[in-house]
Amino acid sequence: MKILHLEDNPHDAELVREQLLEEWPDCEIKAVATRHAYLSEVQRGEHDLILSDFTLASFNGLEALKIARNHRPDTPFIFLSGTIGEDRAIAAVKAGAHDYVLKDHMKRLIVALRSALRDSAERKQRRLAEDAHRRLAAILENTSDFVGMFAPDGHMLYVNRAGLQMAGLPVDQEVESRRFTDFLPPEIAARFEREILPAVRRDGTWSGELALLSREGRQIPVSCVLLTHSTPEGTVEYLSALLRDLTAQKQADRRIREQADFLDRASDAIIVDDLEGIITAWNRGAERALGWAASEALGRRYTEVFSPADHAAIHAMRQVLEIDGEWRGEIQLHDRQGRLRNFDSRVTVIRDDAGHPRAHLTINTDITEKKHLEEKFLRAQRLESIGMLASGIAHDLNNILAPILLAAPMLRERASDPSDSQLLSSLEKGAERGAALVRQILSFAQGAGGEPRLIQVKHLARDITGIIRETFPKNITLDEDIGSDLWPIKANPTQIHQVLLNLVVNARDAMPQGGTLRVHARNQVLDDLAARKIEGGRPGAYLALEVEDTGSGIPPEVLAHIWEPFFTTKPAGRGTGLGLSTVRGIVETHQGFVRLHTTPRRGTTFTVYLPAAEGALGGDQENAPIHIPRGRGELILVVDDELNVRDLITAILTHHGYRVLTARDGVEAVALFAPRGAEVALVITDLNMPNLDGTALAGVLRRLQPALKVIAVSGMAPENRPEATANTRPSAFLPKPFKAEPLLRLVHELLHEKTRAT
Repeated sequence: MKILHLEDNPHDAELVREQLLEEWPDCEIKAVATRHAYLSEVQRGEHDLILSDFTLASFNGLEALKIARNHRPDTPFIFLSGTIGEDRAIAAVKAGAHDYVLKDHMKRLIVALRSALRDSAERKQRRLAEDAHRRLAAILENTSDFVGMFAPDGHMLYVNRAGLQMAGLPVDQEVESRRFTDFLPPEIAARFEREILPAVRRDGTWSGELALLSREGRQIPVSCVLLTHSTPEGTVEYLSALLRDLTAQKQADRRIREQADFLDRASDAIIVDDLEGIITAWNRGAERALGWAASEALGRRYTEVFSPADHAAIHAMRQVLEIDGEWRGEIQLHDRQGRLRNFDSRVTVIRDDAGHPRAHLTINTDITEKKHLEEKFLRAQRLESIGMLASGIAHDLNNILAPILLAAPMLRERASDPSDSQLLSSLEKGAERGAALVRQILSFAQGAGGEPRLIQVKHLARDITGIIRETFPKNITLDEDIGSDLWPIKANPTQIHQVLLNLVVNARDAMPQGGTLRVHARNQVLDDLAARKIEGGRPGAYLALEVEDTGSGIPPEVLAHIWEPFFTTKPAGRGTGLGLSTVRGIVETHQGFVRLHTTPRRGTTFTVYLPAAEGALGGDQENAPIHIPRGRGELILVVDDELNVRDLITAILTHHGYRVLTARDGVEAVALFAPRGAEVALVITDLNMPNLDGTALAGVLRRLQPALKVIAVSGMAPENRPEATANTRPSAFLPKPFKAEPLLRLVHELLHEKTRAT
């Protein structure tokens, strides 16, 4: 407590201090003696009570009281004087002093202070209550809802202005003679007396929908909240009622439902939810897209229908919606079965006639299939780009490998040391493997593969097992069983190589923790019974290629989709989903079929059946020795922009009895050919050259010599080049890189045939 004491007698001031501190040891007493000091302290307003002498040297007590009333009217003021008379004391009390105490009756000072402080606290509390009452009354009178209070027996105590207007009564209508049930239709009034009033008395509260009866007899739908207000002893003193007009909301909801009925046939998923997130409309499009029936979704919260994984995206969308009033964009949501769906979503805030938000309208267009098609298109574009890149790389690699393959046989003839011959064989084998790899890349990227021919698959299978040993993780054990007496098949070797490679790579990926990879090849004859057990199987003699892993197996839900293009269970960037669809396509192209056996957690086996070649069930014809006749001095023009290739072709032809002219591009070739065209027996030209490419060169030279034989060489397959005319089409095509033997054989065939179709 803080006390301001106005006293110009220091002795009296000290006596008062001692008495006050004896009663209130923690109180703070500020003693002042002059008008200026007193006025300054009063203006600061930090004191709970003011004591003042009546007779002062510089000014009197009544002036001090006036100053206190002007600046601090709520602070109790008590005169403490020895000279104040009864008349002046009465006048001082009338002027606003709380009490007066004579100095010769100091014992009454403490009593007077306590009384003054108690009265001050009561006045302050009463004033605060009055202020709160005025504010509450203002709020109640200005709210748009019906607010009423009624006694436990149902008689009204108060109805605000909005409540009277809602009921169609004058705003100055007295309501004390009415009961709360007078504001309700008869059937609802009976229910109120029978059910609702006992419930609110028992539970202290009730909420629900009712109808308010207007003076004109119109029923107004309202939401109602009832509360009981009790005394500290638990006796119900009165009840309050808050009624909100639902007419506009009901009309809006009815309009929305009517619109939803019209939109039920729309393919879009149309959803309406209120401001609390409760779904009020759910059309058939939403049923189809999300898997929830309308009867299941209506009345539930938005967050209950959608997966918890979708809540963050929905919350972010709703935040924008609250600010902008609308939202549009793509969103991913899970359907009832947990499948991820893509939607083009438009969400709008629905407002009432007054512009207040009432609900949210969501229109979702399912674009899942569209997104899948876009992804497939983008993958196809990437594959096309890879094909273009592969073509460029293959051209350069072929020019690098061609000199090696051409030079190795010539060097072997000169090698005297057996170890040198062995090194040359290793070099030639490596170049051949590189050339085969380039052809495989081109075959996959461009679809080129050449015509089917008679091949021994054992060589391809052993090449695949070599790749497995060199590149696969060491925790994968290879079990190889490739017979030496396998039947040959008529096939595209590059594509069969691709089939095996795709299957072993899939087997590797199915065993991230390691396991056993089995690659078996065998001859097998299927009778009618055995063929019927295999999907697409036919009886006959087959070469069976089997790739088995001990990995995780294929789950049933995945098994139905494994042959679909672009379907993959691998992470993004780890697979295109083309592997198995490519395998099946290649096998069916070769009149074969595939059998699949899988067991979850035990592994998977793919068995590829390829028809054995008729009349070629014995012997390996791929490495049959070939006799190459020598030339007789014929003049051959060699055109290639790669110096190494040009020089080695020249050396090979010269070594085998031919004469050679060389040119580094088409322009130089024309210049050499013009004066000696009748002498030139054959032209060997690269197709990809600067200035004048091989196709254009053939056309120019044939205008000079129509019967000219032309061998085109290139790292690109001829079917991937622009269509040639009869005049520009080469007599024969030799893919780079090539060995000397096929080149010399082709030269001999062209020079010694009497007629050859071009």
